[in-house]
Amino acid sequence: MKFNNFSEFSDYIDNLGLFHMDLSLGRMEEFVSKWGGKGSFPVIHVVGTNGKGSTSSYLTAIAEQYGLKVGTFTSPHFVTPRERITINSQMLSEEEWCATANQVMEIAPDAGLTYFELLTCMGLAAFRNNGVDLAVMEAGLGGRFDATNTIDPDLTVFTPIGLDHEKVLGATVDLIAADKADAMRRDGVAVTAQQVDEAGAVLESRAAELGCRLHHVRDMEAVSGLEPSLAGEHQKENAHLAACAWRLFCEKLGHEFDEQKVRAGVRNGFIAGRLQTIKSDRTYILDGAHNVHAFAALEKELKHSSIKPDAIIFSCMKDKNLAPVRETLFRLTDGPVIASGISGNERAYPFKELAEVLGERAKPAENIVEALSMLGAGDKTVLVCGSLYLLAAFYTSYPEFLRKNL
Repeated sequence: MKFNNFSEFSDYIDNLGLFHMDLSLGRMEEFVSKWGGKGSFPVIHVVGTNGKGSTSSYLTAIAEQYGLKVGTFTSPHFVTPRERITINSQMLSEEEWCATANQVMEIAPDAGLTYFELLTCMGLAAFRNNGVDLAVMEAGLGGRFDATNTIDPDLTVFTPIGLDHEKVLGATVDLIAADKADAMRRDGVAVTAQQVDEAGAVLESRAAELGCRLHHVRDMEAVSGLEPSLAGEHQKENAHLAACAWRLFCEKLGHEFDEQKVRAGVRNGFIAGRLQTIKSDRTYILDGAHNVHAFAALEKELKHSSIKPDAIIFSCMKDKNLAPVRETLFRLTDGPVIASGISGNERAYPFKELAEVLGERAKPAENIVEALSMLGAGDKTVLVCGSLYLLAAFYTSYPEFLRKNL
């Protein structure tokens, strides 16, 4: 298999299936063993339910303030898979992307890598090719069998753990935490955000079993004056977690901990779709809130900012428990909730059924384009939320809003 251009790669990876999962690490382990690059660069592994992308963004921006070359692997993407692998926050060119994909296919041609695994392998290869000083690796949905868990990290960072992907990871917080806790390493170092009691207990227990030094942000010295670039009180917690993680990383690798550089990094971090406000023909608030924990943070921030959207465009995956989310949606607005479909996404909740489940104030829309066309002249502020894939559809229509400072 050889990719001659990005279009050929896109066709191949689309055929693999975005949501195809095979929860085992054999294919990744085969690649890593043949790749020969393990240990080529230090790794910070970011694991959890909410805040992984934001925390990874802050860590990347802090490292850049130190003048380090940073490779960052995140998911999902909005418009192109090239968003998932960056060097100093810049995507690879289409030419380098294809060359990296070809390199992976040559190393492990018969491994049968899944969609997420192939991109993870490409991230590792690209980081080694570019001689990065640090890789920030955001886990996918899990921990134990996550493709990112095949590289031994120098530091494991746990963002808040809650209910999400229950059909894959387990129906309770402690089961989900047990899966994610297996990202820790024997005699390793880890740091955790404030966790609910069930998750915290699981992390403590697993850390004790492994002899892993698990630090808690509540017990660590804070960096004063952190002003995260991303909106929301919860982003202050993510920024504090990143600062604490960086302190531990510096201790382990012998870097000087510079509070000024940490503050500057936190100010510069950016990730689209996290309480992002866009002023265009109307004001759009884009947020990837897609579970109870994230919706609680969204509601808290909108109240804090005295914002009540005139309308909401909402979508979610069909495995979601809609009851608690529905209550929040109708508290957030007195106007309509437009239940949008997500074109080409087989996991998306069918839009007509979604509107029926949400109730009488909900209106069905086949896709984001139709949903936007249904907004009235009086809908001056519109919240788009519920799924990062819904936001991806929005950014496909408005790619200019993926960039910073708009």
